[in-house]
Amino acid sequence: MENNKVIECLLCGSETKLKHQKYPGYQEPSTFRIYHCPSCYTAFSLPRVETTSIYENIYRNGKKVPGYDRYWEYAEKVKKHSNPLNYLASAENTYWAVKESLAKTVIDKVNTKVLEIGSGIGYLTYSLIKENYDVIGLDISETAVNNANKNFGKHYVCADLFEYSQLYPESFDVVILTEVIEHVDKPIDFIASILKLLKPGGHAIISTPNRSLYPNNTIWVSDIPPVHWWWLSENSMEYIAEKLDSTICFIDFSNYYSKNYQSIDMNKIQKKSLPKPYFNKNGGLIVEGGGQNKTISFKIRKLFSEIPYLKNTYHKLKDLFKKELIICKERGTVLCAILQKPETGKQNS
Repeated sequence: MENNKVIECLLCGSETKLKHQKYPGYQEPSTFRIYHCPSCYTAFSLPRVETTSIYENIYRNGKKVPGYDRYWEYAEKVKKHSNPLNYLASAENTYWAVKESLAKTVIDKVNTKVLEIGSGIGYLTYSLIKENYDVIGLDISETAVNNANKNFGKHYVCADLFEYSQLYPESFDVVILTEVIEHVDKPIDFIASILKLLKPGGHAIISTPNRSLYPNNTIWVSDIPPVHWWWLSENSMEYIAEKLDSTICFIDFSNYYSKNYQSIDMNKIQKKSLPKPYFNKNGGLIVEGGGQNKTISFKIRKLFSEIPYLKNTYHKLKDLFKKELIICKERGTVLCAILQKPETGKQNS
């Protein structure tokens, strides 16, 4: 049987271990096999299936889909802030890491060409423009690009990355890729195309859910397949960088978590039942995001926890009697890697 075959890691080629045979998929009735690679500490799902209809469904229901609903909230709120990048950086560790990465890699904003790949509904590209970065947003979804151009101005292009990199090689100083690499089938090829877009010495800023934070026996803490094909680690990213002859460093999240305390209750994760699909077989949304926001108790807890000088204390007190906690410090729920293209010389493909 296929399930009993030795499966090589789709990233590094080493032998993997089957961790789950019927992990629920994003849409009923699909299920997936979850594999772990001990060599590069990468997790991935099989089989690979067509995902276009699922993404179209997510965009149609965006404000209601759990996990994606916050993106529509960001898109509305960035317009109300005088410094939208600061707002995003305070709202989520991913955008804090982007801001931190740009501070480390960019000296002259105006003369630095930036490309955001997977710009979606456009709020991060818009926020960077407001910070005086010379930036373009790129997305493969025509619906997303049309909405972004309508809401934030003509700063967005609808194109396939592989084709775009052939048309505009060595055109950008910085490429930003937030929460995208886990969605693509072949991440090494994808990042190779990103490096092709970069000028010699340019930087790729890449964020993704971080498997390195979790113990080896954790099956999957990422979005449900096939929306996320991969759960990557720092080792995964180091392997990719080595294959592509690029240097790599990781953002230290200590400053973020010192102000935004976050812990992971592993006991709760290990006992948690398997996730349920978000869409039924006909594409109907099964569970809407944000439902708990309607309860009075949730609103009170949220208000209390957001008071600046009480926020960390509130969350630490909640954790006092919990066991098997992972406290986010320099390492967090997402990783942010900065890959630098070599200044000169031939690069691997």
